[in-house]
Amino acid sequence: MVLGACKKSFLSVPPQGQSGLTIDKFYNQAGVQQLLVAAYHDLTGIDAKSTWWGTSGTNWVYGDITSGDTYLGGSAGSPPHQVADCFNIENFQELPTTGFLDDKWTADYDGVARANAVIIAATHATDMTAAQKNEAIAEARFLRGHFHFDAKKMWNNVPYVDENTVNFTSLANTANIWPQIEADFQFAYSNMNETQPLAGQANKWAAAAYLAKCYMFEQKFTDAKTLLATIIADGKNAQGVKYALTPNYHDNFDVGTENNSESVLQINFSVDNASLPDNANLGETGVSPVGFGSFADVTYGYWKQPSFNLVNAFKTDVNGLPMMDANGIDTSNVTNMKNDDGIASSSPFIPYQGGVDPRLDWSVGRRGVPYLDWGVDAGQSWVEDQSYGGPYLNMKNMFKQSEQGIGFGGIIADYYYVGNSAVNYNIIRYADVLLWAAECEVEVGSLTQAQVYVNMVRARAMTGASVAIDNSSGSPSANYKISLYNTPWTSQTVARNAVRFERRLEFSQEGQRFFDLVRWGIADTYLNAFVKTEQTRGVGSVLNGATFTKGKNEYFPIPQQEIILDPKLKQNPGY
Repeated sequence: MVLGACKKSFLSVPPQGQSGLTIDKFYNQAGVQQLLVAAYHDLTGIDAKSTWWGTSGTNWVYGDITSGDTYLGGSAGSPPHQVADCFNIENFQELPTTGFLDDKWTADYDGVARANAVIIAATHATDMTAAQKNEAIAEARFLRGHFHFDAKKMWNNVPYVDENTVNFTSLANTANIWPQIEADFQFAYSNMNETQPLAGQANKWAAAAYLAKCYMFEQKFTDAKTLLATIIADGKNAQGVKYALTPNYHDNFDVGTENNSESVLQINFSVDNASLPDNANLGETGVSPVGFGSFADVTYGYWKQPSFNLVNAFKTDVNGLPMMDANGIDTSNVTNMKNDDGIASSSPFIPYQGGVDPRLDWSVGRRGVPYLDWGVDAGQSWVEDQSYGGPYLNMKNMFKQSEQGIGFGGIIADYYYVGNSAVNYNIIRYADVLLWAAECEVEVGSLTQAQVYVNMVRARAMTGASVAIDNSSGSPSANYKISLYNTPWTSQTVARNAVRFERRLEFSQEGQRFFDLVRWGIADTYLNAFVKTEQTRGVGSVLNGATFTKGKNEYFPIPQQEIILDPKLKQNPGY
């Protein structure tokens, strides 16, 4: 695996290790490394059989537009296949025949197959030491754990496939594959190196964090609390740098500062000439202001637009805290933050003057505030169709104008599509570790310690480096007002709501929100209340007829095509 980390050229290796591939020619050290690189590439979700959005490792189709944080966006005249699948998923009307779901299933299990190919090849390799084999197998089991975890949170009832599986058409699915997933991450934690030669590689601490993530989804808070405390005390990234929050929140979404002290596991993307567009962040190709300069008229449309509800959540009270009442109930969504919905870019507009959390303007593009280094957001002319997707733009996965050639490579000629981004995606970052630890303290520990962890995350958001600056005046672009929690939380309920709300602010539009709502057991009440309010806010046909059904919509339907191929697979309840 001879790589240049800055170019991330390791992603350009052709896919290997797929189901049915004869891999005996890879029974050597070089072959094992090639198979391992191919398995890492599947973290992107993009391979020869994938469909960009539907299989993207960023999971925005399944974790964002289903969560209340974003709308599908675009416009009614956008490509019908993309709109149909995404629209149905957004409205909780997906079917076993929804094409994106079969694509996603295939992508996850292709990743499993590639990881298993590494294990088989390493086991049989004749020119590797026992230590070298063990490290390769540990990395492969880490990746196998990831792909099974991804399938598990999507469908719940899924099959577990290891390197000894022979008959792929007689696998039953079950809700109880957590022990096997845990075992993969535990093996990786016990056997992977602490430091790695390449920034994009996982290390033992990434395995520990992923194991803790499993515990969180299983509600094993005591086990998670112990492990997270170890990670906080001793965890390091793949270069041996102790985990720490970056000084600037946006450092986690900038190609110039990726794989940093906060990076636990990232999908590494690149836009080098040898691999365009297959190694770029194609799943996020809709992230660009469609009316700006060279972007005008060269995109399908803008996708994944932040919701009114999400933007409202960033409002702060007179004390710089989230707008929550004495019982910890969110009150931010009662009225909308002032916005330019329906106001032409040529018309005067003064942005919201109330207090806002500074993470808002590193996460969302809104009229009158600088959009990275592209200039001040012009509002309506930068959005495909406000009546369909609202007035806001996603920012987190956007590249800077100054990073052309590094962060993005211009227009993808074959696809007539701007957005071949090299912006990495965080599967896990250190802020996850801290806020998971806070959750555990709320459930089985100390509310005081939970507040300490939350305040660590808020303190980073308070720093001057995290405030968007108006380039013309040199002064803050908005009334940034944020403070720490200095008054003890009065109950477990108040503390729980505060921790969960902080997680929403910190990880908005990162493909996680829907899965959080499900693991917390509040998806039905939260999302049905969201839909009821949002249907009154003038975003076209978005969410019309949407209803979240408890006991059904927490998980997606098993793709019908997979049941045809493997009759032992059983459909999920309600479909």
